[in-house]
Amino acid sequence: MKNMKKKAMAAAAFLLLCAIGVYTAANNRMVSAASFVMDAVVDQKGYGWNAQKAIHAAEKTFRQMEKNLSLYEEKSDIARINRAAGSGEGVAIEASTYALLEQAKQLGKSGQEGFCITIAPLSLAWGITSDAPRVPETAQIRQLLDLVNDDDLILEAGTARLRKKGQAIDLGGIAKGAACDAAKQVYDQYGVRSALCWIGGSSIYARGTKPNGEPWRLGFRDPAVKESVSVASFEIKDAVFCTSGGYERNFEKDGVQYHHILDPKTGYPVKSDIVSIGVLCENGAEADFRSTSLFVQGKQAALSYFENGGEGLLLDEEGVLYVSRGLQSSFRLSPEYEGRYRVINLE
Repeated sequence: MKNMKKKAMAAAAFLLLCAIGVYTAANNRMVSAASFVMDAVVDQKGYGWNAQKAIHAAEKTFRQMEKNLSLYEEKSDIARINRAAGSGEGVAIEASTYALLEQAKQLGKSGQEGFCITIAPLSLAWGITSDAPRVPETAQIRQLLDLVNDDDLILEAGTARLRKKGQAIDLGGIAKGAACDAAKQVYDQYGVRSALCWIGGSSIYARGTKPNGEPWRLGFRDPAVKESVSVASFEIKDAVFCTSGGYERNFEKDGVQYHHILDPKTGYPVKSDIVSIGVLCENGAEADFRSTSLFVQGKQAALSYFENGGEGLLLDEEGVLYVSRGLQSSFRLSPEYEGRYRVINLE
């Protein structure tokens, strides 16, 4: 009888070790997938039993967000709001769209006119992200500037409306960051504790650490190089990093370069003294908003943001790379950039 018990205990121990081995192997196995959604290449990789399911579910979520938030999707919440502009009638929209519009308006109040979601009439006139970009006439820009006012977006009881005919919303400056927040919720649901999600290369969500406990390390791109070459790198955990710069989307007309980030005060692509800026936040929509808004406002506003507790990196026109306090301990300048860029650690 004792021998039978010993054998049973040994068998149970063996099965437990096998189960632990299988669990560890599954937990350390990386699953990855790439897709094109929200006008961007989306790369996801995750670890764990449910990583494959989580990645698939996140992609479905991104596609639903595109259907709700696209400026160009005829049946999207945003397109329906834009078509009804000036009618005085509120448009019933999805709760997630309503929440994002509320957040965008709230963030916009702190953006000092560096960010407006009612910029759509101007962004459509320029068409910089389309197949036929153009330089609008000065008179047209002046006329459209009168339509750019986020205070004219009225949110009431699950509905949204724009006061003036011709007004329109464009969430392109915040949607990819919001998609990172959506990925976080999906990973939570599926119990994925280790993952990375790149959306268009300019918005990256890092969840937890690698299975071995090693932190994720992100690169800060060199805007002067078309390929994805990193000037520097830093560690990131449970946060979103969003970058903005005039190098991302642009076109040339009569020898002049025009980029896609418009100044809501002038109606023209902003003339920033920032080459590239990246902002790190726990909330992706906020990180996306901050990077765009600070690029528009310029270097002094961005440095003030970092010096008052904001986290991120800033590369200016003089080749100076500024590093916020929270990133300094893990910051590394790429060896090939030693001597090419001057690094200043902010206090």
